[in-house]
Amino acid sequence: MRRVLLITLAVNLSVAVIEGGYGLVSGSVALQADGLHALLHVVGGVVGLAGIFLARRPPDASHPYGYERYEPLAALGTLTFMLLAIREILTGALERFTGGASPTVTALSFGAVGLAVACGVGLGTWEMRRGRQLSSSVLLADGKRALSDALVSVTVAVGLAGAALGLPMLDALVAFGIAGVIAWTGWRMLREISAVLTDAAVGDVERITQAARSVPGVLGVHRVRARGAAGAVRVDLHMTVDPLMPVLQAHELTHQVRQRVRREVGKIVEVLVHVGPDPEPDHADESD
Repeated sequence: MRRVLLITLAVNLSVAVIEGGYGLVSGSVALQADGLHALLHVVGGVVGLAGIFLARRPPDASHPYGYERYEPLAALGTLTFMLLAIREILTGALERFTGGASPTVTALSFGAVGLAVACGVGLGTWEMRRGRQLSSSVLLADGKRALSDALVSVTVAVGLAGAALGLPMLDALVAFGIAGVIAWTGWRMLREISAVLTDAAVGDVERITQAARSVPGVLGVHRVRARGAAGAVRVDLHMTVDPLMPVLQAHELTHQVRQRVRREVGKIVEVLVHVGPDPEPDHADESD
């Protein structure tokens, strides 16, 4: 994960310097906005590296459940930089509308945009694949943003073409659109991160239930809950057994249930099993 983020950081920094730098030279607010957008990926990569470093620490006395939530918490910090970027982009676009000079459009302008599109598609595809393989919320989120960046860069090319044809306001309109994309991406990130930090339900509860029920000796499964982030899901469930079953046998059965759920469902770091007799008075009227 660190290697992926380091490579992504280096590529995004190059794109940010090329696009943003040429945008300043040519006066294109759309290029400046796209360069700033790429710079956000650099910031996100640095924050993501810090989050991964903290999240991978083993459980200890102060954090008995581990540090997994530091990863989405680090991603939350990226939203602050997104707000700053939106402010800068909108300021530049409004200045263009109020009488700013028209941008200078050359072949290098389109070359810079083409580089951004190629990097966005390549990085996004690669990060999404590695994110699924490594079950990393940071890599998956960054991959989605990289793919959206490629589409944004295409609109920058449209704005440059409009400026070359004598429609300089189109360059500013594209900058407004980029600010909107950043805002929408930030909102989606906030929703996903909030779901993890507030213990929203995750995982396929029905699949977990069926996996636990398939273990011989389990008479019933109920109160199945799952929370956490991708790759760090924690499950707790109640299972009923024969009331005459010896404690040692019931204890061994819980181990089998944990192993079966982890094997058949995957991406689960902990399964907490509560054992009770069948039928349990408090749960007799509950559905599985």
